[in-house]
Amino acid sequence: MNRLTNSWAVSTWAQRVGLLLAIASYIILWPGITEPIMTIKASMSMFGMKAELFNETRSIWETVVTLNKQGYALVAFLIVTFSVVIPVLKGLMILFTWLWPTELRWKIVAAVSKWAMVDVFVVGILVAFLTAKATAELQASLLEGFWWFLGFCLLSIISGQLLAATRRS
Repeated sequence: MNRLTNSWAVSTWAQRVGLLLAIASYIILWPGITEPIMTIKASMSMFGMKAELFNETRSIWETVVTLNKQGYALVAFLIVTFSVVIPVLKGLMILFTWLWPTELRWKIVAAVSKWAMVDVFVVGILVAFLTAKATAELQASLLEGFWWFLGFCLLSIISGQLLAATRRS
């Protein structure tokens, strides 16, 4: 605890805000992964009748599990790696580097940050959502998990910028 208070005492306001935003982002990552992210419904009209073909609501984690069960283990692995594992490792590295700062550790955090592709994942979800909305027989709605995950992305990016801009040795 002493190391934490010492690091806090010698930090700039931007570094402190960056750390707090990083911690907040990791708190909201959990609901971003486990809460439902999107519902997609597909229907078909024939002979004046409408039949629902598909109605799925899933979280990111449920999607990964389903992809794995359906034989898409590589895709599931990539989603988990770039959207969960690397961001969590980055968070742990930020805390470690905050407590035992060196220029090399901050460079490693910056390098790992480039491989956390949660922002790309959010764009992919938005593209799927907008594509479904543009198709006559598909309906899509974004749910709370998407907004939690988007919040994680934004807070993570802002905290990363604050921490990177104010590195200390």
